Amino acid sequence: MKADRYPALMEAVRRRPALAWAVRVLNRLVPAAAYLLYPLGAVCLLARRDPRLFRFVLVPGAVFALGTVLRRGFHAPRPYQLADYQPLVHRGKPDDSFPSRHVFSASVIAAAFWYVCWPLGALLTVAALLLAPARVLAGVHFPRDVVAGLVFGFGVGWLGCFVLLPGLP
Repeated sequence: MKADRYPALMEAVRRRPALAWAVRVLNRLVPAAAYLLYPLGAVCLLARRDPRLFRFVLVPGAVFALGTVLRRGFHAPRPYQLADYQPLVHRGKPDDSFPSRHVFSASVIAAAFWYVCWPLGALLTVAALLLAPARVLAGVHFPRDVVAGLVFGFGVGWLGCFVLLPGLP
């Protein structure tokens, strides 16, 4: 979707109060839940002296760091920078649209939970999959940004948790 279509998209979302409310709630609730559950998961693993703690912390940390480098490298503008409209949610930093940090963070946290507690991993996967279109409907990301965030977060997260680093618990 091109930036010139976003003003009409924002108007369509705003004309549907229930949809606008859902987009705002998803944009706040999903990141908050992921960012709350992740340290709680780490504390639980630490308290149980679970050897999977190292991978649970290492993989998302690496994805966060690499994702930040990627965003700075691409320096991609957000849709509202290219078209004249107000997004539905707080805009965040301009020029850091690709890949979506909210989406890749939620995705890698979901992958990490699949590794240690699959029911929470499944729940967070659904949440990340709902967050992706919510970021587009909020007007702060292009579809390519959120798809890249999902692929990057889940892909690298899954590889790091289940495939790479043999010998680590």
